[in-house]
Amino acid sequence: MSMERLDTTRRGECPVCAAILSPAPNVEETEILPCPECRSMLVVEGFESGRLILSEAPQIEEDWGE
Repeated sequence: MSMERLDTTRRGECPVCAAILSPAPNVEETEILPCPECRSMLVVEGFESGRLILSEAPQIEEDWGE
């Protein structure tokens, strides 16, 4: 019987610069990750067929209403 090692690494593509991200295997939905290439902050939107669905994190803006 052959023992194959399964690749459980989830990968995603930066929507800003198209770099490939390989975060820790226990990454969770809504987690924020920095892109190693362009340093954009990215949000894990979900998972699809072992791939991370990433989007650019919203910019923090000052709340002028308080």
